[in-house]
Amino acid sequence: MRSVRVCVLGSGSSGNCLWVEAGATRALFDCGLPMRETRRRCVEAGLPFKELTDIFLTHEHADHSYAAGVLGRKLGVRVHATRGTWRALRDPPPPSLRHVVRAGVPVKLSDLTVAPVAIPHDVDEPVAYRFDDGIASGAVVTDLGCAPPPLWRSLRGLDALVLEMNHDLRMLVEGPYPWSLKRRIRGDHGHLSNEQGAKLLAHVLHEGLRHVVLAHLSEHNNTEKHARRAAEEVLDRSRAKLSVASQSRALEPLVIGPHRPRQLALFA
Repeated sequence: MRSVRVCVLGSGSSGNCLWVEAGATRALFDCGLPMRETRRRCVEAGLPFKELTDIFLTHEHADHSYAAGVLGRKLGVRVHATRGTWRALRDPPPPSLRHVVRAGVPVKLSDLTVAPVAIPHDVDEPVAYRFDDGIASGAVVTDLGCAPPPLWRSLRGLDALVLEMNHDLRMLVEGPYPWSLKRRIRGDHGHLSNEQGAKLLAHVLHEGLRHVVLAHLSEHNNTEKHARRAAEEVLDRSRAKLSVASQSRALEPLVIGPHRPRQLALFA
């Protein structure tokens, strides 16, 4: 039976990295951890690191792209990013391994289709990604300051969602960051608060959503308790399994197989 295996290897300002496996395709969505640490977490999670085929970058910030160049050179994997990300990337892989993506134009791999989705962030051409193998689907959506309707419409019908809940607004305002940084984080091109993340989750919630992973939590401006509370209010009547990504360890891999429709809908 076909299935998609998803594992959050790490999420947060120390490094973001998501493993997605479907058939012969093994892809990383962002590679912000050092290569050695990425390998270690893959091994601990039972993932075939040496079989990596592709990397998709959301944007050029180091906590999302740090190992792109070395992974390309050492493993010979294809690296996909927007033109804006390629222009800004400090350590790109060899030209033969660079592939350009555009928001709204799907990339078809051997066993996985990856669709870049435009998001608002303070870089040139950042994207989120939706991926599916024709049966199961998921998405990784982090590093955005707001969630406009075209974004959440593109995320309907998912089986799994990795979603940013970066900060609790009160903790951010009362916290130690300088005001200029607080203003950037709160802005429309910054990061989603727990409340904003919950609103996005409410827009895409449906009876078939089975896994929600809260991601990119701030070490200084959020807690797992705050983020969970915001998400649980939305998922109150849902059967979706909720988990929170860690900066220091990989989560247990999720296996997303064919969806079996329920007889009764949970939501009108």
